[in-house]
Amino acid sequence: MNQSYPAFVSFHSLCNCFGYAKLLTAINATNDLSLVNEKFNGPTLGSFRMRSCENPNIYCDLQLFGQLPFTNVFVNSVFAEVSGFQERQEVILEKIANKTYCSYIEVAPRTVDDYSVIAQSQASIENEFLNQIRLVSQNMIIPHFLSPGVYVQFRILNIVPATSNPVILTNQTELHVQTVTEGSQSDEKATMAKKVSSIVQDLSTQAFLSNYVIQLEKTPVVGRVLPRKIVESWLKTDVDKIDKNTLYISGKENCPYPEKGIVEIRSLVRNEQQESCQFFYLHRTNTTTLKKNDDVLNDSLAHMFDSLQLTNRYHCVDGSGSLEPYVNVKIYEVPEDRICTLRYCDVMMEKEIFQWIEEFEMTNLVTQSLHAKVQAKPILLSVEGTELDVSLDDKAIRVKVLPSIKGLVKRVTESTCFLLDITTEMIYKKITDPKQKLSESEASKRRRRRPDDSETLETPKTEPTNGTNHIENFGLVQSENFVQIGSHSKMLSELDKVCRNEKRHVMVLGGNGSGKTTFIKKLARRLSYNSSVTFCKLIPCALLKGRSADIIEKLLNDTMTELEVKKPSCLFLDDFDVILPQIDQEQRHLAMEKVVSVLSQKLRTTGVSVVLVAQRLSSLNDGFVEQVMRARPIISRKIELGPLTKVCGNFNHSKYHDLLLIRIFFNDKMGQ
Repeated sequence: MNQSYPAFVSFHSLCNCFGYAKLLTAINATNDLSLVNEKFNGPTLGSFRMRSCENPNIYCDLQLFGQLPFTNVFVNSVFAEVSGFQERQEVILEKIANKTYCSYIEVAPRTVDDYSVIAQSQASIENEFLNQIRLVSQNMIIPHFLSPGVYVQFRILNIVPATSNPVILTNQTELHVQTVTEGSQSDEKATMAKKVSSIVQDLSTQAFLSNYVIQLEKTPVVGRVLPRKIVESWLKTDVDKIDKNTLYISGKENCPYPEKGIVEIRSLVRNEQQESCQFFYLHRTNTTTLKKNDDVLNDSLAHMFDSLQLTNRYHCVDGSGSLEPYVNVKIYEVPEDRICTLRYCDVMMEKEIFQWIEEFEMTNLVTQSLHAKVQAKPILLSVEGTELDVSLDDKAIRVKVLPSIKGLVKRVTESTCFLLDITTEMIYKKITDPKQKLSESEASKRRRRRPDDSETLETPKTEPTNGTNHIENFGLVQSENFVQIGSHSKMLSELDKVCRNEKRHVMVLGGNGSGKTTFIKKLARRLSYNSSVTFCKLIPCALLKGRSADIIEKLLNDTMTELEVKKPSCLFLDDFDVILPQIDQEQRHLAMEKVVSVLSQKLRTTGVSVVLVAQRLSSLNDGFVEQVMRARPIISRKIELGPLTKVCGNFNHSKYHDLLLIRIFFNDKMGQ
């Protein structure tokens, strides 16, 4: 392939898989597009591989007719769509210099309906085949037109002699269409339906599976999952266009086209000791060349990613909602030898559901519902399978889909990605192993009370949840309209930068009614909507009064562990002097000393910013103040909210006044 030509894809209505090159100008474009059949002719320009400019892994092979120079290549709309192309898409046509011939090719239909038509019309298809196509590749999908608008699809299974290059078909080439087993005693239609699954071979060669492959950096790409609320605020109406099986991140520098392919996602969330593994489609936007075009979603994503920046990481959008918001994930490419199209899959369901499905003969409805999910893209499965909600008229049931190794040619490993395509045969089974019991829906989940509940403490649930059992960002739940007072805005902007950095901690002091709680709410809101989308969490320490030191220590440890996973993050400890109050120095309080030691060490080693809120410095434990503010200072800022004199404004949580005195003390004045 030493010659290449840029062009735009246009559609023709001829019943073939050839391409026609034409030179269109602004004046004659309309006329040429409206006059179809009689103008598509000319000498052959040769064999070409048509490759997408947006994703070079998407391509098809065709013979091209017309003359040079040309601006548009006209192809049949059905052929273009099954190959992954759209109208007006920009492509590169690479000329194939070395032409290979073959003795015969073997094809198989994509669906049971296609198979039935092909089996009945095998002779006529073989006679008409060369009139519709001459250039084919291994695993290529081809539409064959029985009449205008009526077609069947089949895939090139075998080329003899075997080659990975495109081959030219001649009058001596034999076409073999796989048929039902001779001498079968079963019903012919049932045999066809069964046979169609077995003849679709494992597609792991270097042909059209490459549409699913994306080349990433040698080191794992690290992404941080954006919360739904941030995504909705940026994308607005375009959020409905997000694909549920796709993860979206910013594209590589100087890459002029969006990249797409299958990737492996590894994440470590709280309460799990090992990384979990999932497969996603990855979409990398071309942020380096922002421009307005028909791809509105890509433009919106590109603008968002260009505005939200992280150091050495990417913000990403999870269309599936299965990844925990703010969690950092590692993204790995999946090579072709680890992608495997399933010939069979097991669909597991609860015993009662299985009996109900069989009794009312609803298996076909379940199959249709699953097929509806794979119309655009195959479902990606790991070796452990996945749970899906299947719609049946006015009811939805939950099933678990597991890959079946039955009929697979390739060696299966734990890192294999299975494609559940429309050609995959569903094998329905009921769950007999209690370990395979399906997860309950969120509405039916109920927490059972444990005997030791009185001795345990969970994070105080002062914030609403987002429907996934994870507490939402403290800054995103603020819906109050705050009044801006004096130098408030300047101070918040300064603290916004401080709290974004790792190991930068802040002390906020102020008496009753000074507006401390409102102040940190405003700060949390700014952090949550800044370019780093900082994850903020609040612990109202007043609720911990009277709790044991062990419970307080466990809560702080668990919270800091969660925030470490979701960095950049910030922890707000409101009424901090409640859990570390000033105590009588003449008596030792071992439990309190333990909390002081643990928290001081955490503040020194954590990558999480912490905002400590208290009434006065004198109300805090002397040992803690000595360790973090005097001996080896680790508090970057100390802020005092002065006394208030005049009531102003209407607030829900604290009285606010028109005079707010703020004093800043830097490290060299921490002891004063």
